[in-house]
Amino acid sequence: MGTGERPLERNAGLTRGPSPAATPDLRLATLAFGGGVLLLCALPALPGLWVLLLTLALALTFLPVLPGRAYLLFCLAGFAWTLLLGQQLMAERLPAARDGDVVWLAGHVEGLPETRNARTRFQFVTDTVPRRARLSWYDDAPALHPGDCWRLQVKLSAPHGALNPGTFDYEAWLWRKRIGATGYVKQARPCASGPVAGGVDGASDGSARGSVAATVDRWRQAAVARINRLLGEHPMGGVIRALSLGERSGISDAQWRVFRETGTAHLVAISGLHIGLVAAGLFFGLRRTLPWVAGRRVSAVVLASVGSALGAGVYAALAGFSLPTQRALVMLLVVLGAVMLRRRSGAGELLALAALAVLVLDPFAVLAPGFWLSFGAVAWILYLTRGRTLRRSRWTWLLLQPALVLGLAPLTLYWFGQASMAAPLANSLLIPAFALIVPAVLGCVLLALIWPSVGVVPLHGLADALGVGWQALAGLAALPGAAITLPAPGLLATATALAGAALLLAPRGLPGRWLGAVLLLPLLLAPAAPPPGGFRLTLIDVGQGLSALVRTANHALLFDAGPRYRSGFDAGEALVVPFLQGRGIQQLDRLLVSHGDIDHRGGVAAVAAAMPIGAGGPGRCSAGQHWRWDEVDFRVLHPDGGDWSGNNASCVLRISSPAGSLLLTGDIEAPAERHLVATRPLAADVLVVPHHGSNTSSSAGFIAAVDPDYALVPAAWNNRWGFPRPAVVARYRARASALTSTGVAGAISVDFLPEQGVVGPRSARELHRRPWHLRVPVPADWR
Repeated sequence: MGTGERPLERNAGLTRGPSPAATPDLRLATLAFGGGVLLLCALPALPGLWVLLLTLALALTFLPVLPGRAYLLFCLAGFAWTLLLGQQLMAERLPAARDGDVVWLAGHVEGLPETRNARTRFQFVTDTVPRRARLSWYDDAPALHPGDCWRLQVKLSAPHGALNPGTFDYEAWLWRKRIGATGYVKQARPCASGPVAGGVDGASDGSARGSVAATVDRWRQAAVARINRLLGEHPMGGVIRALSLGERSGISDAQWRVFRETGTAHLVAISGLHIGLVAAGLFFGLRRTLPWVAGRRVSAVVLASVGSALGAGVYAALAGFSLPTQRALVMLLVVLGAVMLRRRSGAGELLALAALAVLVLDPFAVLAPGFWLSFGAVAWILYLTRGRTLRRSRWTWLLLQPALVLGLAPLTLYWFGQASMAAPLANSLLIPAFALIVPAVLGCVLLALIWPSVGVVPLHGLADALGVGWQALAGLAALPGAAITLPAPGLLATATALAGAALLLAPRGLPGRWLGAVLLLPLLLAPAAPPPGGFRLTLIDVGQGLSALVRTANHALLFDAGPRYRSGFDAGEALVVPFLQGRGIQQLDRLLVSHGDIDHRGGVAAVAAAMPIGAGGPGRCSAGQHWRWDEVDFRVLHPDGGDWSGNNASCVLRISSPAGSLLLTGDIEAPAERHLVATRPLAADVLVVPHHGSNTSSSAGFIAAVDPDYALVPAAWNNRWGFPRPAVVARYRARASALTSTGVAGAISVDFLPEQGVVGPRSARELHRRPWHLRVPVPADWR
C-alpha cells in the first residue's frame, strides 16, 4: 500500500493499536502510580492481602466504565506493588515479641563496616529472620571485610527508635534500608571453624565472599584504607573519600553542619550531579574519538551512549550503589536509552519515566528526602526554564539559584526544619566548579590507588586545594542568617507552599501571581501555644533518659536534656534540639538540670550550643525557687539544702494553675520521697514517675500523697533494667493511675487548659503511626 493511502487508513479507523488520544500521559501516569505508593505509606498499618484482592476485584468490575481508568489502574498498581513489597519486608523483620533474643546467626558481612569510638558497626545478612541486621561489635572486634562469613551470637532488638514529631524517624530509615533488626555481638566464630552448638537450624553459612557485590565492596574497603594511609588525618580526607567512593563516615559533624547551612550537602552524596558529570565526559569524549564508526551500522552516538552508561555504572558501583546513586543511574539510563532509540521525548517525560522506574524498583524511596529533593530540583529547573527568555540569558545559572531555593524550601523545611539562605551563592559557585573537582578527585584517587608513590603528591595537593575552598564555605556558613530554622510544616502546609511557590514563579502575564506569597505563609506558622493560665507538657522520647518541655503562652522551660553515650550519640543534638526547633522554639527561658547523671544532663551542651537560654543558662535548682509565667506557677520543692547526694539530690518541680498540676521528679528515691511527703504538698494531676520506675522509687506513701490521674514513665522500651518494675506498676495501678511510658508511646504530650482541665495524654506513636513503625505492645499489667 502506498504512502498516500495511510491517512485514509487512519481516518477509516483501520490502524493497529491504540490511537494517540488513547495513550495515557506518562507524567500523569507516574503521578498516579506515586499517589498509590503514598496512599499505602500514609496508612497506620499494612493492610492484609485480602484488601489487595478486593481492590483488584472492584477494579475489574467498575474500572471499564469509569473515566480516567488508565490512571486509576496506575494508582492501584502503585498501591498493590508497595503493599506486596511491604508484606515481604514485614516478614523479614524481627517481631516485637522476639526483642532481646540471644541467638546464633550464620551469615555474611554486607557493605563497608564502620569503626568509631571502640565500636565496629556493620550490616549482617542471613538466610533467616531477620534477613538483614545492623550489628555493633564492641572493643575487641576483628577486622571485618565485605562478604566475610561468620557465625555470631548476638542479642537482637526489634527495629525500634525514639519517636518525636518533627525529628528523624529512625524506624523509617531502617525500613527503607531493609534492616529488620539491630543488635550487638556477644560471641563469634568464623564459618570455617565448623558448626556452632545452638546454631540456626537449616541455615546456610550465608557466605558471599565470591559474589560480585562483595568483591566490589572489598575493593572499595581496600581503596578507603589506602587513601586513609596516604592522607592521614587531613581534614579533607573524608570529603575525598565521599566524592570518589561514596564513603561518608569520615565527614565530621562540624563539616556536615557547614554543608547543611550552605545548602550543599547534596554535593557530597554521589547522585545526579556526579553521575551526570562522569557520563557526560565519557559520552562526548567517546563520541569525538570514534569518528571512524560513523556511517556504519552502529553509530558513534550509540557506542558513546553504551560507554557512558558502563562508565557511570562502574562509578555507581564504586560508590556503593547508595539510594541517591541508584536514582541518578536510573535517570541517566532513561536519558541514554532515549538517545540510543532516537526518541524525541520531552524532558518532562524523561523525568517522569525515570521517577516511575525508581518507584518500581523501590517504592519506599519516597521515605527518603533525597528522592523528593533530587526529582524536585530537576522538575523546578524544567518549570523555571521552559518557554522563558531566562533560558537564553548568560545569567541563567545565577538567576535560577534563588528560584530553586524558594521552590525547594517547603521540602527542606518539611524534612529538616531548615532552609539555607546561603545556598544560592554557594551552589552557583560550587556546582560549576564540580565539573573540575569531580574529575580531579577521581583522577587523583585512581592514580594513588594504582601507583601510590606517584599519586600521593597530587592527592595531597588536591586535599590542600579543597581545604582552601572549605575555609571560604565555612566562612559563608558562619554569616548571620546563612540558614534559617522554622517550625516543621505539616503535609498540608508543605503542599500549599509548593503550590504557592509555583504560582509565584509562574511566567509573567499570569494573573494573581501575588497570591503565591499568601500560600507560602503557612510555612511561618508555629504550633499554637497554650492560652494564658494553661500550659503544655511534652515528655520527649529520648530512650533511656529524661527530657521534658513545658510551654506556657509566652515561655518555654526544658527539664533535663536526655542522655549521651560513648558511641557518640547525643540525644540533645539528635532528638531534643530538632524537636524544640520543630515546635518553633528558638530560645529557652530556663533549662533546669535535675542532677548529674549522664542520662539527664548528657544533651545539655548540645541544647545550649543550639539556642539562647535565659536565667543564666543551664542550672541546677534548690527548694524555695519560685516564679510565675503567664498565670502559671513554678515552684521548686527539692532539694532543700539538706545533706542530699546522688539521685536523692534531684530537682523536684511542681507546676500548677487553675487548669491542673504537674510534678517533675528527676531520679529521687525513697528517702527523698519520704522527706517530701512529710514537708511539702505534692498532689498533682500528672506525675513524671521518679527514677524511670525503679524499685528504689515510687514508694506507696509517695504515690498516695501525689495521687496522680496519669503517671508518665521516661524509659526506653524493653530496657535492660526492666523499668518500670512490676512492683512499681502495681502500686500505681492500685491507685487507679493511668500508666504509660515513652518507650511504648513515643513522645507524650498533655495539655492543661483553663476551660477543659487536663487533656491527654497523647501518644506520638498513636498519632503518627505508619506501616513501618514497630507495633509496641502495651504490657497487660499496665491496663
